[in-house]
Amino acid sequence: MKTIFNIPKNLTPDSYLLVKKSRPLFGEISVGGAKNMVTKVMAAFLASDGGECLIRNAPFIGEVANILANYEQLGVKYSFFPDRTLKVNFKNLKDFNLGDENTIGSRISILMAGPILKHFGQAVIKTPGGCKIGKRKIDFHLQGLKNFGVEIKEDGKFLRMKVKKGGLKGIKFKLPFPSVGATENMIITAACAKGETVISNCAMEPEIMGLIKILQRAGVSIIVNSDREITINSSENLNFKDVTIIPDRVEILSWASAALATKGDIFVKNAYQDHIVTPLGILEKMGAGIEINHDGIRFYYKGELKPTNVRTEIYPGFATDFGQPFAMVLSQIKGKSTMHETIFDNRLGYLETLNSVVKKNKFVLKNNCPVNDPCRFKNKGYRHLAEITGPVEFGKGEVEIQDLRAGFALIIAGLLSDGLKIKYLDLLFRGYENPISKLKSLGADVELVNG
Repeated sequence: MKTIFNIPKNLTPDSYLLVKKSRPLFGEISVGGAKNMVTKVMAAFLASDGGECLIRNAPFIGEVANILANYEQLGVKYSFFPDRTLKVNFKNLKDFNLGDENTIGSRISILMAGPILKHFGQAVIKTPGGCKIGKRKIDFHLQGLKNFGVEIKEDGKFLRMKVKKGGLKGIKFKLPFPSVGATENMIITAACAKGETVISNCAMEPEIMGLIKILQRAGVSIIVNSDREITINSSENLNFKDVTIIPDRVEILSWASAALATKGDIFVKNAYQDHIVTPLGILEKMGAGIEINHDGIRFYYKGELKPTNVRTEIYPGFATDFGQPFAMVLSQIKGKSTMHETIFDNRLGYLETLNSVVKKNKFVLKNNCPVNDPCRFKNKGYRHLAEITGPVEFGKGEVEIQDLRAGFALIIAGLLSDGLKIKYLDLLFRGYENPISKLKSLGADVELVNG
């Protein structure tokens, strides 16, 4: 892994962050490019019929480094510059195999299936791993790929794929749930297929719309209808243009949560409100200080916040990725709040982890839905509703990161604690660029200890 990513070279499974109670966080930080856009763009770019492309504002994060390792396996040439410009050349793809033991299996790998199948007619992909936030099955992905004419054999840790005679062919496919990853996979694969594809019940996140715009510029005809239906007709030659990655909306809200939970004041440079309208509205209703400027957003504590009830939803609702850092804000508010998770069945596990170090007002996890607020997990036994009665007091102890957004939530808890030892840091660096330096610049008492 190249040092340009600001990921500690000597990070080991025994490494940990020691985070202690800090003063309110004050200062300015810059938000990076969106993880959930750059990774999907890098997957889609593999469909290129040749040429060179630039990706600007690409974040220096572990998830990008993982995809670059996949690029190297496939024979893609690239250069990553300090100004966060990634130059990629697709002229000489040499392999269809992402399945050897040394290749990192991530949930982005499955999005590369369509482009690899387009070029080679076959693909070997390591079964995706990732964050422990629920089952996160890839059934929707595999079902869709099979409809495109792909034969799939699951061989232990690997997925072995082969295109039926005639290549990838356009389909009509309704997603059982508006899954973000499955929607992106169907769009990318449709851009590689012959004929028309109609996908219904799609997710419509800003990162998906960014992907659609990039494919349109490459020559793909895409129509987005108001009923979450997308119609796609590909081009015989896909020639991608240079692209600039939008700011990471989850990182923006992570820093907002850090500011409010610690009663601080943080200006998030390069942040803008377009894609976070719903959470901004909730924060304002709670009494948070928000100042929207042309070059960023200031989040500050201006007085006692009001408890609230939050329901995570598909876009444009309150995103599931916002929930974990935001729960730390709720933990410091006097009174009872709730967090109803409707996207992943085990996303609230990090609160149970934190309960081991809570001195007062433990988080209560329930398997029921709020009255008159059903979701797809109703009566299925999943603990997906959290009751948060604040202010929560965090003691001293050791906790483990289960997924990258929960990692940031654990750090915020550490800033309010008697001292937290936070382990499994690789998940944190997968999604946040240079988080330790940013935290220290704001006054956080945080130290990386290599075991």
